[in-house]
Amino acid sequence: MNPFHDKISPGDRGSITTNNIELTESPSPSYITETRGGRERDLAPGETSRVRDESTNPLMKSISTTSVTNVPEEEKDLPLGQAIRQYPKVVAYCLSLTIVVIGWGYALVIVGSIVAVEPFQHDYGELYKDKWIIPSLWVSLWSAAIPLGMAIGSVFAGWYQDRIGRIWSLRTGAIICAVGVAGIFFSYLPADIETMRALFFAGKTVQGIAIGILKVTAMTYISETAPTSLRASVMGLVPTGNLLGQLLGSIVVFLVNKAPNRTGYLVAFGSQWLLAVVPFILSVIIPESPAYLEERGQSDRALESSRKLYAPRVDALKVLEKVRASIAEEKEATSGATYLTCFQGVNTRRTMIVIMANLLPAMFGLDLIAKSSYFLQTIGMKSSTSLMILIGGIVAGTFANGVGLWVLSRVGRRKVTLISMSISTVLWIAVGISGIWRGPAVAYFTAGGCIAIIIVCGMGAWPAGYAIMGETSSLRLRAKTQGIGGVAQQGSSVLINFLLPLAYNPDAGNWGGKTGFIYVGLCALGVLLSWFFLPEMKGRSVMEIDHMFNIKLPARQFKKWRGDVESK
Repeated sequence: MNPFHDKISPGDRGSITTNNIELTESPSPSYITETRGGRERDLAPGETSRVRDESTNPLMKSISTTSVTNVPEEEKDLPLGQAIRQYPKVVAYCLSLTIVVIGWGYALVIVGSIVAVEPFQHDYGELYKDKWIIPSLWVSLWSAAIPLGMAIGSVFAGWYQDRIGRIWSLRTGAIICAVGVAGIFFSYLPADIETMRALFFAGKTVQGIAIGILKVTAMTYISETAPTSLRASVMGLVPTGNLLGQLLGSIVVFLVNKAPNRTGYLVAFGSQWLLAVVPFILSVIIPESPAYLEERGQSDRALESSRKLYAPRVDALKVLEKVRASIAEEKEATSGATYLTCFQGVNTRRTMIVIMANLLPAMFGLDLIAKSSYFLQTIGMKSSTSLMILIGGIVAGTFANGVGLWVLSRVGRRKVTLISMSISTVLWIAVGISGIWRGPAVAYFTAGGCIAIIIVCGMGAWPAGYAIMGETSSLRLRAKTQGIGGVAQQGSSVLINFLLPLAYNPDAGNWGGKTGFIYVGLCALGVLLSWFFLPEMKGRSVMEIDHMFNIKLPARQFKKWRGDVESK
């Protein structure tokens, strides 16, 4: 074989040797190994190995792996069960990262429901018409503390994890979380009640920053490592983890509600340290994201990490080739990977879709439902009953979300979002109308409406939104786009959590069930935005999604588009 005139075909073990440098093509197409001085190194797409031996062939100057043809195609249409068996280690790592999201849900319920615990009300509240309550201003501030912190943490994480890596970002978030929990736990020590309230707010804000870092990092990691056949279902685990966290938190609050003194709620606060320890341990066990390592030019480490994630049931090298090809194509389309790049050219549309997906939970009423134990008390339900209703709703929502993971593997994200948001609009209308009256029956009807909404959206818009977040942005901009989406989600929660108590608290608007009318408008807005702007990306690879956005395909044509961009 003349290495300078006969082309090495895919599948051959051909080689070129000159000046002690050997280039060998492996069975995988477009993957070349350079052996220099006995040491092997894999050439990335776009990298050129300069081989000069003009005495042998003056025309041969270089061999390049820039052209990536016939990039291996993963099994995009595998049934959910078969995909789990095909990628067991990826599933295990992604499932472990949902513990991060469990901490998010747990913290939301602790701060949202602890205000309904009588010893806490006595220590942090004040008498109002012979009843201990938390002033509406502080309820608003505490409710907004975690979303505010998460918005800050999301922006920081989008930049930080691209600088230092997904694993170290997890580690940093865990350390900050431990500091925030300490502030919450020891907030009862100051003698002045205003200082107590302020320290509690500061602790929740710091904890929110940590949760923002952990959540964005976990979502970035999952979206980068999960294959197409599993991406939607795995990203859909985010609300499942959130609900499990809320379930655990509500059970803890229900148990400590019986305690006669502050020991009960201090146990609830202290338990959050466990949710800081677990992410730290995971950061030691989980391999770094191959996409991050490849983007940083660390191809050897990327291949090693890919093997830890996918081998032996899947060819780790082929998976990495697809990542390399996508990154190489994106580098040609964008000169940098900054926050500003997310709002330039075709990336603007992709970023806005991610923002919209992040706003879906706020639109269907998650912020109010998470505080339903306290909200239901304001319209006449007993404390213990409202906590039981909250637990029942979370259990129902968790079951619904489990069904939703299966639904997403069969039905498109656009369809389930439109259907679930439309049904939620009708349900909130019913809740709002019931709020015209007062009494125990109205409180139970409102509780039923909230449970119905969490079931409907738990099977639809909630997990679908996270699937959309995980597949819309480009690989190079994924961390920063997730950060922007996190800011949008938490920014909306800050606003809503601040305004909601002013609407339903007895010492403020005292709207009761009529608060549901707010969500009638928000759900209707969600339906309209989804209809006009949300594309269908189910079963699409990263390169296909990149291409459809690059050719500016209208949202309603994504589902019908057919093409073979990966063999070009």
